Amino acid sequence: MKLIKLTASSLLFFSLVFGISSCERDAEQKITTDFAKSGIAITGAQEIPVSTSAALGTLDVFYTRETRILSYTVNWSGLSGPVTAMHIHGKGPVGYYATPAAPYQVVIGSGGIFAAGSAYGATGKVSGTLLVDGVSIKEEDLLSGQYYLHIHTATAGYSTDPRGEIRAQIVFQ
Repeated sequence: MKLIKLTASSLLFFSLVFGISSCERDAEQKITTDFAKSGIAITGAQEIPVSTSAALGTLDVFYTRETRILSYTVNWSGLSGPVTAMHIHGKGPVGYYATPAAPYQVVIGSGGIFAAGSAYGATGKVSGTLLVDGVSIKEEDLLSGQYYLHIHTATAGYSTDPRGEIRAQIVFQ
């Protein structure tokens, strides 16, 4: 009789432990499928070579492997003039920029993230999404910090200067 009680209580104990560990695995899986980072600094100091611009901004990004959608919100202020282009480029790790010949350079929209003819001033905000398609933007490169955003003005123009006025590396850590 004692053997039966001991076995029944052991089974109950192991069932509880297994149930709890199953929930933990679900939580761990959620952590590895959704990636978010808020308040990434956009500064001239991150440009290559360094820009002396006093402009500042923030970048919020969210990526989920389930949909392969990268959502972003960009805020900026203090630029030397209106935005002439805004791009997400890669592969360009910290300290490097993607040249026009880079295989994974991403220019979103006509002239950048915003549509041609859109007027963004020296201060502004823009939000949007893009598909991480595995060709133009590769998930493994995105998640390892190989993409960056930068904002161009007439002072640091896209056609004459590969750098923008301010830049932010997209890093989810």
